Amino acid sequence: MQQHRALILRSNRFLGSALVDKGLVASGDLEEANGKFMEAIQAADLRRASILSTLLFDLKKLEESKLLDYLVEESKLGLIDLNYVELQSLRPMKVDLPLCWASSTVPFDYVEGTYMLATCYYMSAPVVKYWEEALDGRVIWYGTSMSSLSRALERIEDIHEAEDAAAEDES
Repeated sequence: MQQHRALILRSNRFLGSALVDKGLVASGDLEEANGKFMEAIQAADLRRASILSTLLFDLKKLEESKLLDYLVEESKLGLIDLNYVELQSLRPMKVDLPLCWASSTVPFDYVEGTYMLATCYYMSAPVVKYWEEALDGRVIWYGTSMSSLSRALERIEDIHEAEDAAAEDES
């Protein structure tokens, strides 16, 4: 995850600013969340280094339903619950799983040259820019909840571990 540190820092800074600009959180709440975020960064706990999860779960200063409503109403995103999606390995798409954790984003399907991405960080311009450039193709964005995304990434980790075990058995 260290290789994604710059993206983590930028994406969280942009997300925090966007949440304040759109009136979803107060600037004082963001300052408090930034303190906890920086503690996680200093501890190199990059999987937990998230302004959003801090605001949602640690400080309880943001209601996730309001954020999701904003994404639907203002950003015109669809929503997806990844718990009901049959996930596959990210390796054929050449996507780095730690990057998914770092950016709170996961490609969950690829159809006819178009990637379907679920994200909690759509309001963070660096995340959107990174993924659209990295995938070099058409992208359809969906919003999702933090818990849905976390469970999906854990399921993909399990898929990757099973692939690795199968590869070891073959050799």
